[in-house]
Amino acid sequence: MPLTSRMSSYSKTTVTVAMNFNPEYENIGNQFVSHYYTQFDNGDPVARAQGLSVLYDPENSYMTFEGVQMKGQQAILQKFQSLTFKSIQRAITKSDCQPLYDGSIMVSVLGQLKTDEDPVQSYNQLFIIRPNNSSYFIANEIFRLVLHNN
Repeated sequence: MPLTSRMSSYSKTTVTVAMNFNPEYENIGNQFVSHYYTQFDNGDPVARAQGLSVLYDPENSYMTFEGVQMKGQQAILQKFQSLTFKSIQRAITKSDCQPLYDGSIMVSVLGQLKTDEDPVQSYNQLFIIRPNNSSYFIANEIFRLVLHNN
């Protein structure tokens, strides 16, 4: 039985979803990655938060950072200001982008980073950026260091 037929037996409501895939998703996603990390990789926590502030919505941005969830621009920027590194070096191994049905773009980043005198760590970061008039905001973000012994 097709999924639509099974779904109709559970609900009498029909939902129509307009497909609005952005054909420029790859270009937009890669430009976003470049801009985001240019702002993030600032050793001054206040300047870091100021540079990233326009990328987050006051109410509709969600972030999970090493398993800790936060919601909204203010909470996310407070997290960024609490990070204690003074210098960061980053190598992006690969970024992949996919369009989503509503014009949003999913961006996955795999890379390595080194903060201050800490050892080099691999990381994985996932973003969903949503259209907002003529630009985008980060709706969802997940950051995780790739630690195999924890």
